[in-house]
Amino acid sequence: MRIKTSVFGLCVLALSIMKGYGQESTDLKLIGTYFKQADSLCASDNGKLWGINLNGPIMLVNPENRLIIANRQDKAKQFAEKNGLFLGTLPENINISNTALDWSGEKWTMVMLNALPQDDPYVRNKLLIHESWHRVQDQIGIPAVTSFNTHLDDLKGIILLKLEFIALKNALISNPVPEKKKHLENALIIKKYRQLMFPGNNENAFERHEGMAEYTGYKLCGINHRLLPRIMVKRLESAIEQDGFTNSFAYVTGPSYGFLFEQLNEVWLDKIRQGKTLFDIGSAVIGKEIPEDTTALNTIISGIIGECKAEPLIKSETQKSEQQKQLIADYKHKLMEGDQLIIRNNNLNFSFNPNEKLIPIDNFGVVYKTLRLTGDWGILEVRDGILRSNDWQLFIVSAPKATTGKITEAGYDLQLSDGWEVVMIKEGKYTLRKK
Repeated sequence: MRIKTSVFGLCVLALSIMKGYGQESTDLKLIGTYFKQADSLCASDNGKLWGINLNGPIMLVNPENRLIIANRQDKAKQFAEKNGLFLGTLPENINISNTALDWSGEKWTMVMLNALPQDDPYVRNKLLIHESWHRVQDQIGIPAVTSFNTHLDDLKGIILLKLEFIALKNALISNPVPEKKKHLENALIIKKYRQLMFPGNNENAFERHEGMAEYTGYKLCGINHRLLPRIMVKRLESAIEQDGFTNSFAYVTGPSYGFLFEQLNEVWLDKIRQGKTLFDIGSAVIGKEIPEDTTALNTIISGIIGECKAEPLIKSETQKSEQQKQLIADYKHKLMEGDQLIIRNNNLNFSFNPNEKLIPIDNFGVVYKTLRLTGDWGILEVRDGILRSNDWQLFIVSAPKATTGKITEAGYDLQLSDGWEVVMIKEGKYTLRKK
């Protein structure tokens, strides 16, 4: 995951801040092994996969106290060195996330410390390598993008996505090449139809952004390469039972297509660097062009549903959609029909859970249940619902009762910077403004 952010300064954290984190010598030694393992894996690859070594500056951040533990000193030499690691504190106006960020004149990788399991080095290494790839993706030539794929959390979109998951699973587990290619063709037909039905999507670009980061994480995390297709089959099976894909679908589809192309002996990463999409590469592999006639594609997909015995999936997703209608009505009443605090997206920084299901509100936007938003005006920590417009220009929560300082409401906490206040712009509409 990569989120735009910036640095406004750093207060060096005294070594005593390690108190309460655990036994500092043991913890630092353990974290030192995390860095060494990731360095070793990246050094072993040495740029063979993407033409660039993924080794670089990494900071692990403890969300409980904003403690930074880094693998090297930053350019401004603001960190305190201890046991070969470098300690500091992350300013409040920088969101804690698994991401790439500009820090002290250099691109860094940030990873939440509590996202790294002590007992699973493969998961840990995969995440560190995934985020390290985001740090260098501009050099590789793959631009970072934000997902415009909210249709994947709506009924028709999620059914079509999960049908694609099924087709990819069948392709990965099939042995004869013609059968494998047939299931790949099914996946591409489903993808094409979905993208035609929701023309505002950027699925292909987001798969290059997040899908290639996740593929790289799997590829270099130390797992035996022969096991990776089986692992992706398990990942696809798990995803079929899950929700919340607007910002996370590419974590599943990206590596699935990648390992499938490898099974078919396709040399494909050069094509990704040249700007091709996974759909383009898949079409070349099967040697067919997928038609753009939605009526014809819909007929084909009806046959795929029967072949895959996917009727129970469609029934289950339809039932879940019916159950969500009340939740949509509740958020619509709370965020659109009452008094609103409207925050304009003037280059704001935000972080969110990419696995959280987004809730569509009419054609206006989507609700994030949780989100952290920062700007010159202060910090907003949302616990229960914030509405983001489809054009990304507005964030909306229910209007608060207080107008300055630290404001606590049922669904959020708002810490306003000095000199900022909540002001009415018209009846029922409020915004944030400097005095």
